[in-house]
Amino acid sequence: MQICSPPSSWREAVIHPAYVRIALSLAQRLGIQVDIRLSESGRMATVMDVLPLLERLDVAANPYLGIDLGSLISASAHGAMGYAVVSSPTVGDAMHTLARYASMRNRFFQYTCNTDENETRLVIKPRMPLGELSTFCEIGTAVSLFKTIQGVAGDEAAAEMRFDANWASVVPIHVPMRMHYGQEQTALSVPLTVANTATPTADAKLYASACRSCEEELAAIGGDLASRLRSDMPNDKQEWPSLKDSAQRLAMSPRTLIRRLAGEGLTYQSLLDDAKSELACWYLKNTVLPMGEIAERLSFADDTNFSRSFRRWRNCTPLQYRKMNK
Repeated sequence: MQICSPPSSWREAVIHPAYVRIALSLAQRLGIQVDIRLSESGRMATVMDVLPLLERLDVAANPYLGIDLGSLISASAHGAMGYAVVSSPTVGDAMHTLARYASMRNRFFQYTCNTDENETRLVIKPRMPLGELSTFCEIGTAVSLFKTIQGVAGDEAAAEMRFDANWASVVPIHVPMRMHYGQEQTALSVPLTVANTATPTADAKLYASACRSCEEELAAIGGDLASRLRSDMPNDKQEWPSLKDSAQRLAMSPRTLIRRLAGEGLTYQSLLDDAKSELACWYLKNTVLPMGEIAERLSFADDTNFSRSFRRWRNCTPLQYRKMNK
């Protein structure tokens, strides 16, 4: 049996904690309790951060929960991007604004928007491998974003829009748009007559202010120190870098790295522990690797040291965790 690790992109900062908190509230409504740690500073979460939640929701078997999640996300949950979209001069401007800034909050996908002589078309494409999580994430993203455009345009105008869905119509989405399932791409197509229509919530000053905030946020994506460090834990060679190694890669001294992490309320060891804890859980759930080999992959001297650390991280032994999650 070939054993692989989760994709390296699953360690990238890709989803805003505001959306994760809404997903947690959905889980609570369904009677599911999940304990995951989110950054209080608003730092984007990784797939590995939210994987326990997605697994407890069983989104691989229930991808249409994405409809419920997307419906719960209001325009204000999109932060500055939401305000920029709502205050856009026209419906078409709102679509182009959303395409430019959506990656500030959700980097699972790429967003493009183009206008020709007939329509404005907003397209959502995967930018990273999500495997069996993909359909849930795409449904949730499309419903939340397209619903925002619907809110800007109004239901009457939305009835003239075409919603192409890259998934089957097992559970229909109840929206005013004309739904087309099983399409090659997920996209929202808006006739030019609607795209050129002024939005009732247009506000030039708010739009300019929100766009400035978005540009600042966009420039900072992936720029926070914790995200840059976590993306290299482990590195491409599946090695766990020391504090000195990481400082050298970032062209700073170890002392400077320690000081800057302290400014974010973090330590290098806490980042390393979080990364190892998440990967250990993934191996225990998704592979049959013996404890000794998992310990070696996580750079522990032996499985005894690994077991001691795992108990500190998760309040149970690796063997107990594996039994509970099989």
